[in-house]
Amino acid sequence: MTHTLTFISLAALGAYAMEVPRLDLPPRPVRIMIELDRSAPHLIWDIVNTGYQPVTLTKLIVHGRNGANDDTVPLGLPETLCYHERIGVAIDVDWALLSARSIVAVDDAGIEYRAPDRQLDVVQDHLRQLIDRRVYSGRGSPRVFLFGVLGRGFFMLMWVIGTG
Repeated sequence: MTHTLTFISLAALGAYAMEVPRLDLPPRPVRIMIELDRSAPHLIWDIVNTGYQPVTLTKLIVHGRNGANDDTVPLGLPETLCYHERIGVAIDVDWALLSARSIVAVDDAGIEYRAPDRQLDVVQDHLRQLIDRRVYSGRGSPRVFLFGVLGRGFFMLMWVIGTG
């Protein structure tokens, strides 16, 4: 008997859930895409107004692990974006980006528009690879090291002979 009541109640709940209108939230009026510049470590912001109302952006923020604003980049002038207008901003990368939890653009009303977390993960991974490559590419071969030591030794010997 209890199985029958459970089955009937689950079927009724499922039928009710299918009849309830879905709440489709309106899309965010500002879409942010971020990427890391290939040649130099710059974070490229691509911001598009997808809403019908103009949006005035005032600053860009990189939120750190502790939730506070670790890195705030004020825009030179507040940028007003009308429908389907786009702005590209490049900022220098620092260590705060490696530990960032979110990246947002803030409008004049204080509303934050967040960049997708997946893009932030890609940027952080790319930055880590770039740092690792720079550390390892700076090392020379043993032959280069040996010639460097011998060259310095020869220079010191000539300096001692010349000044002695």
